Amino acid sequence: MKKSILFLGLIYLIFISLGLPDSILGVAWPSMNHEFHVAASSAGIVAMVVSLGTILSSFQTNRMIQKIGVGNLIVCSILFTVIGLCGFSFSQNFVFLIISVIPLGLGAGAIDTAVNDYVALHYKAHHMNWLHGFWGIGATLGPIIMGFYLKNQNWRGGYLILASLQFLLVVVVFFSRKQWRQPQQTTHSSEKQDSMLTLIKQSGVLFSLLCFIFYVGIEACMGLWGSSFLVRVKGIPVSTAAFMTSTYYASLTFGRLAAGFITFVLSSRKLLYMSELLLLLGVVFLSLGSGNFAVLGFIFTGLGSAAIFPTMLHETPERFGTKNSARIMSLQLALAYTGTTCLPPLLGFLAERFSLVIFPYLLFLFGLVLFFSTVVLEKKVRDNRN
Repeated sequence: MKKSILFLGLIYLIFISLGLPDSILGVAWPSMNHEFHVAASSAGIVAMVVSLGTILSSFQTNRMIQKIGVGNLIVCSILFTVIGLCGFSFSQNFVFLIISVIPLGLGAGAIDTAVNDYVALHYKAHHMNWLHGFWGIGATLGPIIMGFYLKNQNWRGGYLILASLQFLLVVVVFFSRKQWRQPQQTTHSSEKQDSMLTLIKQSGVLFSLLCFIFYVGIEACMGLWGSSFLVRVKGIPVSTAAFMTSTYYASLTFGRLAAGFITFVLSSRKLLYMSELLLLLGVVFLSLGSGNFAVLGFIFTGLGSAAIFPTMLHETPERFGTKNSARIMSLQLALAYTGTTCLPPLLGFLAERFSLVIFPYLLFLFGLVLFFSTVVLEKKVRDNRN
């Protein structure tokens, strides 16, 4: 029992470490882009390369697990993130920075897919919900650590300390790699599977994909551009903006940990509607007044975001049936990464031409698409059941 609890603790620690780098690029970027002499919107290029690496490694994860095992894959993947973070710290120009991004994305995608699959196979559902909450702990700590170094104008030190923490985790996981049980091979039915196009045409699937694109896009835009918005539009110091950004991830984390208990009294449909409306309210606060309203905006947007992603994943078999739920789940996650890849660069491109004042307005538009897609999706699901 003690060994099992310690091993479960290690899994949660891995997801904390996965969250650490995810939230710091946007915090450090106001200092980084001046040093590299590139446009502010270039952060979107960096985020896009990370997302492409994540998508690529996610599709290859199952094949790599069969070749080298879960434990070895996770060791190698965390080591890739160490290499990427060190590359950030030592980059002297934007081209080298882009090269450094590649192993960071490849490592993060493999860790995300492998650990989620492992927990789904070997642990109960509530651990999956809490796992994403622990990602939020890492995403909250990331801006705090970077903000400490930004006080001394030393963003490189922030990346280096994160690389050091990740390397310590590599050592721990290396010595535990044999404890990772290999997933049992499942016997696939000879029943012919529907084509991907047929799955997309299934009632409601297209609107589900829109929900994933725009929810994850909002989360990525908040992380990448939130700090820059505070600095350039609200006139808040860089280090203070870093700590304010962490309130979004802190709220996201608290909300995800609490959402598991809220599901005892609210249906998934009501939880989604309330969450998305709270998210929209938070975005409205972002556009109002000074820094105080901005803090409320980050908190409400984080609380509103918290339950959306885990609830949408959990509802997949309920919405579309168990026959194709696994393939639709994979499709949803692929489109989620697409939202991460495309929407933050789009926001950066528009902000470069119209200024970052448009940040909350574009987020509000994304939130409206998410909300109305959810309404249509739920209506189609109800019609299918009748």
